[in-house]
Amino acid sequence: MREPELIHLAQVCVDLTLSIDHLPDRGGDIFASNQAMSAGGGFNVLYAARQMGARATYRGAVGTGPMADVAREALSSIGVAMEGAVLPDLDTGYSIAMTEPDGERTFVSTRGAETQVPEDSYENIELVDGDVVYICGYSFSHQKNAEAIRRFAAKNAGWNKGHVVVDTSPMIADIGDESLKSLRTLHPIWTMNEREAAILCSRFALDAGPEDYAEQCRLLARYFDDPVIVRVGALGAWYGDGRRSSQRTVTHIPALNVTAVDTNGAGDTHAGVLCAALLESDDILRALRFANCAAGLSTCHCGPATCPSRVEIESALKHLR
Repeated sequence: MREPELIHLAQVCVDLTLSIDHLPDRGGDIFASNQAMSAGGGFNVLYAARQMGARATYRGAVGTGPMADVAREALSSIGVAMEGAVLPDLDTGYSIAMTEPDGERTFVSTRGAETQVPEDSYENIELVDGDVVYICGYSFSHQKNAEAIRRFAAKNAGWNKGHVVVDTSPMIADIGDESLKSLRTLHPIWTMNEREAAILCSRFALDAGPEDYAEQCRLLARYFDDPVIVRVGALGAWYGDGRRSSQRTVTHIPALNVTAVDTNGAGDTHAGVLCAALLESDDILRALRFANCAAGLSTCHCGPATCPSRVEIESALKHLR
């Protein structure tokens, strides 16, 4: 039997980043002052988990072509196994991000192989005790991926020998009731930022103030009857006990005091380190301390995949308030 690992059910794509002075007029032309190409999307979560030393497997689809080669090379370079479907007639998708001097970013994205997961792909996954499964809300913007996750949930409903982490993403506003119901059968840990928490509170008519993050967390944990994490950047995170606790309480975990230069990818870092820490221990508050420190440190560097090393994270834990 294999060792427990992080099983990643989200999407790895390719990011093309361009630095520009301004967006061109319609039909116009402009040259970028800087450019880069790297694996993106769910790769950033996997990178963070590997920085913690976690075993990880990518189960999403990979295409065939130049973009797929970039994704494969990146995953291989960090030691992530690729056990998802390989689609021979479709390349992996990419996103073009154009960043202006004031930090404003404009995106144009394509849909590639990562959005076309065969619907029976995840039914073949055999979970072992201690596994951590990562699911991202963005998957539900792709019909086949959404169906694959619903089938996975139907097969593994009620599984309690490890952890399922659902990173809601802004797409939580558009996830259909059927998909949301299927996710709830997995009794996951729900993790979200403050904007996503507000969206869910509004959707479920939960009466919490717009900046009362503790109350939002408590009400969402009561609604889902499962653990909920609400991340609020420099203010830290709130954790609401769910069905696995005898009492439903809310705990605040502080953020690391840093000077942020780029918050891009901090949420992915938080999710990846959270999953990695849960592989080691069921102590969710310990996992959140690791994740908060890692996310804070990641904002001190430019770029999305900037999770620090485990040594740096453990050193920073000593300074967490």
